[in-house]
Amino acid sequence: MNYTIKIAAAIAIAFSINVSDGKSADTTANYPTRVITLITASAAGGPADIAARTIAERMSETLGQHVIVENVPGGGGIIGAARVAQAAPDGYTLLIHQTGIAISASLHRKITFDIKKDLAVVGLVNTSNSFLIGKKSLAAANWNELLAYMKKQPTSFAHPGVGALGHMAGVLIAQSTGVKLDFVSYRGLGPAMNDILGGHVDLLWAGAVSAVPAIKAGKVHVYAYGGEERSPLLPDVPTLKELGYPNVIVPFWHALFAPAGTPAPIIEKLNTSLRKALADPRVVKAFTQGGVEIFPPNMLSAAAGQAFFNSEIDRWKTIVNENDIAIEQ
Repeated sequence: MNYTIKIAAAIAIAFSINVSDGKSADTTANYPTRVITLITASAAGGPADIAARTIAERMSETLGQHVIVENVPGGGGIIGAARVAQAAPDGYTLLIHQTGIAISASLHRKITFDIKKDLAVVGLVNTSNSFLIGKKSLAAANWNELLAYMKKQPTSFAHPGVGALGHMAGVLIAQSTGVKLDFVSYRGLGPAMNDILGGHVDLLWAGAVSAVPAIKAGKVHVYAYGGEERSPLLPDVPTLKELGYPNVIVPFWHALFAPAGTPAPIIEKLNTSLRKALADPRVVKAFTQGGVEIFPPNMLSAAAGQAFFNSEIDRWKTIVNENDIAIEQ
């Protein structure tokens, strides 16, 4: 009787182990078997939301499962990122985020997770650069005149929130030129753009989608571009690099993340799906029309994306610490 019980127990244990192991292996090998949620840590209609929805449909086609986009805004992008960082590392909860998440790694002093350790890069998505623009009534028509203007008097610099890329670009400009800027914080780029157009603030760092139409319509001045090379959209606008400020190269990028610890085969499958999406002419057209570019092929692997992300965290940590910028809550 005792032997019977022991044998039955042993069989039960062996069976449970085999079922568990089989399920684990099947889950990884057959991934995905259900809907994938792609979190975007911004409101609907923002750049991250647009990027997420652009790739989600194409990824759904190659993965054979729906990839649904869920907006989780708030906390400067931290709330949505935290949800993914703390999710099960099974490939069913993903995140699309932008440059701000690398800045937040050193900017936010009280967060519930470690951005560098708790998120794994699946792949880089797209990148763009911004223009330094000024209100039409500003008494400076080009960069040299603007520099002289900024050195003589306080100049207001609008941005979409402390720690946002538009804020950090202004910090770099002030740091590189030695001028003093009076930073004015807004709840997003839209309100800041409205005040530039209305002549209520002096300067703004704005992406192509917002800046180029206003520049071409003659509603604002344009002083410089923040890329390595001039923008094909406005090839007459000099880069800050060629103006003598090589440190003021401020790319705006999006990347796809999974929780750290997600199995390598799942990361690889997601990366392959992402690459196929980025090669789709419909995606290329949508991004090009939005003034953004896909990263070059040598940067599209998960490993290359992780290396880039880590370098961005380190770069912004230095800038944040040098300028004593922090968000305590």
